[in-house]
Amino acid sequence: MRKNFIIGNICIVLLFLSIPAITADKQNSNLIQELSPIDSFHPDNDLMYKEWHYFNIIDEDPDLKFFVTFNIGGDVSHPMLSYGSVLMAYDTGVREGMSLDNVPILFTSFSNETPDIEINNSYVKLLPNGYEVYARSTGAEEIIFSATFIPKASFTTVSSGLIGNSGEMNWITAAPVCKVYGSLTINGDVFILDGVRGYHDHNWGRWMWQDNIGWDWGQAIEPNYDEIDTDVGRYGMTLGKLTNGSHTMDGYSRLQIWKNKKQIVAFDDVVFSYELGTYPFPPVINATASSDGDFITSLFETSKAFPIQIEYESGGSYLTIWELTGNYTVSGMIDGKPVNFRTGGFAEYVY
Repeated sequence: MRKNFIIGNICIVLLFLSIPAITADKQNSNLIQELSPIDSFHPDNDLMYKEWHYFNIIDEDPDLKFFVTFNIGGDVSHPMLSYGSVLMAYDTGVREGMSLDNVPILFTSFSNETPDIEINNSYVKLLPNGYEVYARSTGAEEIIFSATFIPKASFTTVSSGLIGNSGEMNWITAAPVCKVYGSLTINGDVFILDGVRGYHDHNWGRWMWQDNIGWDWGQAIEPNYDEIDTDVGRYGMTLGKLTNGSHTMDGYSRLQIWKNKKQIVAFDDVVFSYELGTYPFPPVINATASSDGDFITSLFETSKAFPIQIEYESGGSYLTIWELTGNYTVSGMIDGKPVNFRTGGFAEYVY
């Protein structure tokens, strides 16, 4: 997806480890079979085409947050007009950093029947119990991520909306709540991932970065303090909005809540408001949604912000994707029952 990135605050990340064998139950196995076609790639012979897999993990002990995206874009039939890239970013509570590996499309392989993709020496493979995700930096610092994402909640249908003046973006929340096993190594420091919270989604479509586009996105999973073998709690949430660069256009929006593997509500009209202050990103993002007596309020308070700048004109014109980490306070009422949780999570603010 991301071509000609200029990334501020580069520091680097990541990992090493063997992944334990985990037996999938019948329900999980059926879910994986359904994910194979719905989470596959949509290669296009169009310069405006962009597509990516996104995965993240979060662990409070230690204070660890990490994400990786596997991106392809452009006219994939033409080696000089298309690309692949792997972007990683981390926050250990003490330090944070990013890495980017950008390669010609000749160094990638992907499927229009499964979620599988390989970019240079990084890859995603769909297993009988989930996703095998491996990403390794090619820069001077060692960055390795090796993990299995085991979906614990149902995926959504594909959502589509207009973006910018002439574009369209599609979004599938393929694995909104995952249990993750593996490891992350950051410059020799190894973080073991033993049932930590994870998330995966998938975006694709056609648009131009300079086309007055913007979006909001957020995601959180309630932590679990009662079971020793997993950090995954009852609730998961995603929210998103397609808008313009000033975030004033009322484009497509959605807020979804899962409880114990099942989606319990999906709102299609979400109101976003921001406290901007002196920062170029919002320190606070408030999202509210209601329908037929159900309602949810999501308050996100930013802790860390990573600017990813996409140059769309030689001469220095950029679109900025702010990758944010912070804390969510979620409250509301669904089917007459209260929903309340507070947790760390991720957000994006694009302009």
